[in-house]
Amino acid sequence: MKRIFGIGGAIVLFCVLFAATAAAGPRRWVIVMPWQPQAQFAGIYYAKEAGIFSKHGLDIEIRHNPQGTPVVENLTSGNAQFIVAPLAAMLVERSRGVPVVNLCQVNQTGNILLVAARGGGILQPADLNKPGLGGKPLRFAIWNTDSGTLPLLFLRQQGVDGVSPSPGSGVEPFLWGAADVVSVMEYNEYYQLLAAGYDPGELTVFRLRDHQLNIPEDGVYTLEKTAVANPAVCAALRDAVMEGWREALRNPERALKFVRLQVEREGGRCDPALQLWMFNVFGRSLELDTPQAGTLAPETCESAVRIFRRNKLITGIVDCRTFCFPPSRPAGGEK
Repeated sequence: MKRIFGIGGAIVLFCVLFAATAAAGPRRWVIVMPWQPQAQFAGIYYAKEAGIFSKHGLDIEIRHNPQGTPVVENLTSGNAQFIVAPLAAMLVERSRGVPVVNLCQVNQTGNILLVAARGGGILQPADLNKPGLGGKPLRFAIWNTDSGTLPLLFLRQQGVDGVSPSPGSGVEPFLWGAADVVSVMEYNEYYQLLAAGYDPGELTVFRLRDHQLNIPEDGVYTLEKTAVANPAVCAALRDAVMEGWREALRNPERALKFVRLQVEREGGRCDPALQLWMFNVFGRSLELDTPQAGTLAPETCESAVRIFRRNKLITGIVDCRTFCFPPSRPAGGEK
């Protein structure tokens, strides 16, 4: 039998089911961040600590994913109902048959960079496919996490083959001279390079968004069965996350206080300068002043699918109509 309606049609069908579930009492929902506590997730922390989740009728528990473990496993194992994850990685998972659904596209602009020292002779993308100083092959330090998908794709497009993700995920190999090129986030590790003493003029920076790979990172995801069975919860979560970010950016001091609380609860150490840089740079990539804020545009999804299919990163079917949860309707709009 053909499937005659997608997630959008199922929302109406399951509203009665959701109402019955809600009447039985509140449920705690778990959302997992893909990394350790940091300002990259400031809007979600703000939504929790400032009572925004509660205002939207949600009891949310925030967790953080263990390093080196694919965050999607929290969904498939049943440990969580929601995750924050990079779009690129989730498109790959969807093509493999994992029925993940994008509920909310948090940021709209890609932040991934590849960085090299200009003194090493790397000045343009073509130089990435040439030997380094002394005629030795260039050494690459590329994330072995979900975020490593796009840097490896960029290198492949430059004709650099055979690069494998690195065991670590930081900038130390680059700082120690053990790597010539390193993958970084503009809101995170790039700051660490500057804080370590590099002047921006000493670095060659390849922003993937400037090379036909402007694929945004963080989105909120769930499994399709959760989106179908709990559409009102999913819509409320998206609204609360984006409200959390809007309020966080209006109240940066309070937002960074909530970030510090999360870091300390996990037993970590908080670098205020790094967290402020991260908060500001990542916050700009949300593009909250645009109509697209909070949603994954179909053309963005379809463009990424075409790029990945052309480069054989995905071979299975990815239908953006079912991958994207329907956007919230504006108040007073059409029903």
